[in-house]
Amino acid sequence: MKRFIRKAVAVVLTCALAFGAVTCFAADGKKYYDYGTYVLLGDSVASGHNDLVYVDSEFKRVDDSYGAYVADTLGVEYIPMACPGFRTIDMRYMLEDDYQGDDYLFHDAHDPEVVKSRIPEYRRAISEAGLITLGVGGNDFGTYLTWVIADIMEKEGVCGEYVTALRDLLKQNGIESEKLDKIVELAKLTDSMPELVKVLPQALKYGLENFFENWNHVIEDIYALNPDVQLMVIGMFDTGVKNEEDAAASEAGSQELNLGQMIVDMANTPMKEGAEKYGYIFVDTTGTICDTYHPKAEGHRHIADRILEALPDANFPYTDVAQDSMYFDSIEFMHRKGYMLGTSDTQFSPDAALTRAAFAQALYGIAGAPDVDIENASFSDVDSSSSEMKAAVWTTDNGILTAAGGKFSPNGEVTIADFAISMIRFSISDGFNFAKLMKAVTMAFNLIKENGFASLGKSLTRAQAAQMLTSYCNY
Repeated sequence: MKRFIRKAVAVVLTCALAFGAVTCFAADGKKYYDYGTYVLLGDSVASGHNDLVYVDSEFKRVDDSYGAYVADTLGVEYIPMACPGFRTIDMRYMLEDDYQGDDYLFHDAHDPEVVKSRIPEYRRAISEAGLITLGVGGNDFGTYLTWVIADIMEKEGVCGEYVTALRDLLKQNGIESEKLDKIVELAKLTDSMPELVKVLPQALKYGLENFFENWNHVIEDIYALNPDVQLMVIGMFDTGVKNEEDAAASEAGSQELNLGQMIVDMANTPMKEGAEKYGYIFVDTTGTICDTYHPKAEGHRHIADRILEALPDANFPYTDVAQDSMYFDSIEFMHRKGYMLGTSDTQFSPDAALTRAAFAQALYGIAGAPDVDIENASFSDVDSSSSEMKAAVWTTDNGILTAAGGKFSPNGEVTIADFAISMIRFSISDGFNFAKLMKAVTMAFNLIKENGFASLGKSLTRAQAAQMLTSYCNY
């Protein structure tokens, strides 16, 4: 949405001087930073591959893809560097001089030698980017299954007819042939199901091990080329979501046991952990509507909206939180969501102790600010008309925080032990979600591990709380 009306040249110049790097406004008043150049990295989903109509999306702009939507909204120079078939292995090859790849390197590219010739251009684009989105990983798990299975069976000298059929299918359709349902269908037709069942775990193991081994290398390679870039990692999604009803159920986590979502959750784990380790932004794309295996136009719009929502807001008001600080993204997220307020209009006080009032308000907001009956509730130290009251009542009624003697102690400091225990209680009370519970338990364990038992009574800072609560929200 770069297109806002410029009433006069003087107004434009005034705005440019006033806002510096800020050039773009969202419809909701959010301001985006001027990233200058946006580089799209990834696989066929990122490139805008279409299941229904062939589109040449190899290192090209594709309209109605999430990259195009984001670029047009931000009004930046757009450099699409996504390629169908790319895995973490292929990306490492593009980024590292001494990495050899594997036997399936660029297997689905139109011309592998042309892709290799793009390496200097690829690295240069990354090094000069202001914003990068990275969407890769699906091919590590699925796309190359057909080739791996065929090679394993050929090496073992079994199911010759099936192997021939697989290779013929690959020659005919390439990337469109590499999905599990087609592999299974051919196995049934050639009476090869027992052998497929035996070989499939080996093929999956190959993909999983490569993905988990290479993920951090790819991230470190990108940051080595451009340490200051705003990097956003696009999470994987369940391709079984076909309509709005499926999307709503997926986002609410209300689906029945879903193998596809379980695999996606497993794949997203290193991505989420990397966000904490490296400081990039993880973008949750749950609820993306697909045709067969790739997003529809509305699916791409959904991913783009998630990206734009996750981008830092240039309206960020706190002058005591440096943009290059390790906790900026977390504090910006908590501020943007309204979960944590500043200690003043311009101060967040990141090093100050987290108070019980601030903690209660954050948890209450994360829970969706549910209705609370405060008619019959009262704390002698909390103003019944204040924003703190509902949060105090809700957290105590649900056993997340405690109160004694009719007092909530809003200014009391939250210790490391208090935070760890309360997060576990919160994850149980806030619509039970096993993944969230495990995240809370892991968070508690890491807090104890990092600080030691002797420090459990130490107060948690507001910046530390923002980081951990952001991690919890994005898990």
